[in-house]
Amino acid sequence: MASYYQFLYLWCFCCLSFTLPAHSSPKPINNIHASVNYSQTIQPLTINTHIDNNYPIQLQLRFNVINCYDDIGLVTGWYQYDKYKVRMPLLGIYNHQFITLYRFDAVQHQRLLTQLQDHPSQLTTLENNSSFIEKFEFINRWQQPNGAWLPFSGKWTSGTKMLSVNPFNMDNITNQAQNHYDLVITSSRHPPTSLDLLTQLGLASEFRITNSNIACPELSLAVASINKNTQGWKIKLNYSVGLRRCAGSHAGYYDLQLDQQFKMISNQHVLVEQCSMRQ
Repeated sequence: MASYYQFLYLWCFCCLSFTLPAHSSPKPINNIHASVNYSQTIQPLTINTHIDNNYPIQLQLRFNVINCYDDIGLVTGWYQYDKYKVRMPLLGIYNHQFITLYRFDAVQHQRLLTQLQDHPSQLTTLENNSSFIEKFEFINRWQQPNGAWLPFSGKWTSGTKMLSVNPFNMDNITNQAQNHYDLVITSSRHPPTSLDLLTQLGLASEFRITNSNIACPELSLAVASINKNTQGWKIKLNYSVGLRRCAGSHAGYYDLQLDQQFKMISNQHVLVEQCSMRQ
């Protein structure tokens, strides 16, 4: 049965992938060139809290993207005691529910960092590593099926010593990685212009932040053509959306109307293919 579902998924994916060929670099018209640039920014998150309700500390963490189908991601950063202002490097694992951070000696820290950046599938090996100097464990508040909330819990461990860590807001830890799709237009007569497509097309709420999203939404945007008209410029933008399951995946295009200065006047969405198979 599993192989049958896999066949349906692959069939649907191929259907969406090949129905609309992507033209990321169409032939320039009147020395005007348009393309879609994808990038991702990961903002550091600063946390201020206390160990044992007595020792104020600050942590600055960067949460790498949790890849589709993975349960955890890599987190790196540092922490310092407010009193001493000495930054101590940390690395660890996280998802929307927990953060576990370790401090190792400098040599081991660098070795593990290189290893885990090159091989994210080995992140779980950190959980069995007992050679750390210090460890922080934070578990976010969460709602049980009966509606009751379990509170935040946090602790710091060093050798046989264990102390609590004061609560802080963990709700937005997966929001630090953001996706950007920019329509970049270059011309010999105008300075380069960049349009934030997620905002312009009303897709920001769905695709700006996809970190740790179990639906694994994947958006592809590519310029198919650009032509001059009386209002300015007409751009056809092919798109496809692939989801973890076939149902809901779809593809089509946007007709964008820009003025002479490459500002958006209007856009029209046309759906060409949609996968509705249930798995």
